[in-house]
Amino acid sequence: MATETRETAKQRTRRALLQAGSELFAEQGLDGPSLDAICERAGYTRGAFYVHFSGRDDFLVAVMEHAGKPLLDMLLDSAGEEALTTIAARFARAVSDGTYPLTPPGRVRPHQLLDACARSERVRALYVQLLEEAVERLERAIASDQTSGVLRADVEPQPLATVLLAAVIGAQIMMEFGAEVDLARCTAAVVDLLQSPGVASTDDGSASARAPRGAGNRRARRRKKS
Repeated sequence: MATETRETAKQRTRRALLQAGSELFAEQGLDGPSLDAICERAGYTRGAFYVHFSGRDDFLVAVMEHAGKPLLDMLLDSAGEEALTTIAARFARAVSDGTYPLTPPGRVRPHQLLDACARSERVRALYVQLLEEAVERLERAIASDQTSGVLRADVEPQPLATVLLAAVIGAQIMMEFGAEVDLARCTAAVVDLLQSPGVASTDDGSASARAPRGAGNRRARRRKKS
């Protein structure tokens, strides 16, 4: 067996600390776990921690980079090929079970992210970057659905994507206040507003296009004229 190189050992230590941080933040919230607890979970000392991170906010940025992109990939197809109805249903489940905004499911709350963003410019910049990428992916999905005729074509994809993501964040904040939010019904209402006339939602949350009434007769008349 080859001897582990110094660089490989450093990367293994970093990954272990990031994994421990992700787990403890999810279990206890962003302000819950101490650095000592994170190091203990990872199996390393504070000295090892400070080899890789300058402090708590620096570590939080690294954890967000470690967990944020995989979560984004889980929620939103980067190619924009999934239907908006499928994405909306997935977001609703993720908010309800706590997977969003940090996976695995846990106790991270919107106000904790806001506090972290207020304390650290780097945390804020990274969070905004993740939000902007989410909007871009939503925009591609909306444009694809509009091209296929599933969604109304009279709404610009980019502003709509921004509004939809803002609605998700707003729903989280309302739930943190203790307001009752039926995400499944809210999601269904939004989808109904956006779908083209003649499009029906199926049992699995996807949508299928139907020919408008009279379309068959119009085609028949055109064939007869030709």
